[in-house]
Amino acid sequence: MKTGLGALALTALAALAVQTRADAASPASVPALSPESCVRPAYPREAIRYELEGITTLRFRLAPDGRVADVQVAKSSGWAMLDEAVVQSLQACRFTPAQAAKAGGAALPVQYVWSLDGEHALRPHLVPGSCPASGRFAGFQPYDNRPSGADGVKVRLLVDPNGQARGVKPEGATLAPAVADALAAYVASCRFGFDPALKGERTDTAYGRVLLR
Repeated sequence: MKTGLGALALTALAALAVQTRADAASPASVPALSPESCVRPAYPREAIRYELEGITTLRFRLAPDGRVADVQVAKSSGWAMLDEAVVQSLQACRFTPAQAAKAGGAALPVQYVWSLDGEHALRPHLVPGSCPASGRFAGFQPYDNRPSGADGVKVRLLVDPNGQARGVKPEGATLAPAVADALAAYVASCRFGFDPALKGERTDTAYGRVLLR
């Protein structure tokens, strides 16, 4: 499992030309984020354990006094805890009134890249046919990164040495406790393993989508 943290790359897309009320602002007129004005968000501990990575794109506006306002997630990383960490960090940034005036009320995009150190390890695969029949769940689709919806619930999980899932946690879905327990039990009833033909570092983390009937 990866244990080191890579540098969190911050790309200030605000340097691009942004349409304002009157005309297109020049790149120099758009405030750029810098270490002096913003603190990089800390990688959530749980995200490190589950080896969650992704790219979060935000849009925000500047209030006249330079405060960051109206922060919205334009494109999710796929993981709420990563997105929320970026939002909280951006909301703490401060710009000058002069920078806010130059922005002219434009919606400014900023992209954060979450990446862990080290080579990408081999993740466990689902053993075909190992998930039992269920009247509530139609199957498990490994490494499906689509968000939770009416047809399925995205989950992250850990796999023990015996190939059994544990620490199953749903993502982006509000589930009654009984349903969440049933979902976790279903995923735990499936089996996971590694292709012996593949060589390399292995990890015990996995994710996927539990399909609903």
